[in-house]
Amino acid sequence: MHTGRVPVEKLTPERRRQQTKDALIDAAAEVFERRGFEGASLEEIAETAGFTRGAIYKNFGGKEELFLAVSERLNERIIEAFREVAPSGPDAREWDISTMARMWRAASINPTLGMEFELYVLRNPEARKASAANHRKNAEMVAAFIDEVASQSGFTLRFPSLTLARVILAAADGLAYSELIDGEDLYEPFLELLNVGMVAD
Repeated sequence: MHTGRVPVEKLTPERRRQQTKDALIDAAAEVFERRGFEGASLEEIAETAGFTRGAIYKNFGGKEELFLAVSERLNERIIEAFREVAPSGPDAREWDISTMARMWRAASINPTLGMEFELYVLRNPEARKASAANHRKNAEMVAAFIDEVASQSGFTLRFPSLTLARVILAAADGLAYSELIDGEDLYEPFLELLNVGMVAD
């Protein structure tokens, strides 16, 4: 007899651990936004996620690693958002720049929080290695997306995709700072320049 019940997928240990990590990253993003990097505590992050502090140390090395995981998650989400509006054919230069600018701005990390962490890294040399590795990983993620778009469209990049990715990530900090301090929204002009300048003639 058919009961109409939907079979429930059994969670593997790997899947359960990933769910825990995702919950901790989401909670960390919330607490960092509210408290800042220095003001955020592992206790509050764990409590917000519904776990004990021990769950953090089972999945992350500490607060620095959690912050870097939040940064990586934001970049993943920005790329996924861009992928949804990216042209998929030979007209790949014809991006919806205004929509991309809004997505990028909305998904970017709070500039004050970002600067606080950058100052922390500059003041703590032992944190630089992990930060540099995170920068590299994020740059490679962006570069892979650039290569994907270039392959779909058939155009040739003016610079290596990894160089372009590093320029984009470096510019992101300046764009957020400009909007915070000067009230200047430069995301769209930057994307317009990038759209024209990244493709070889």
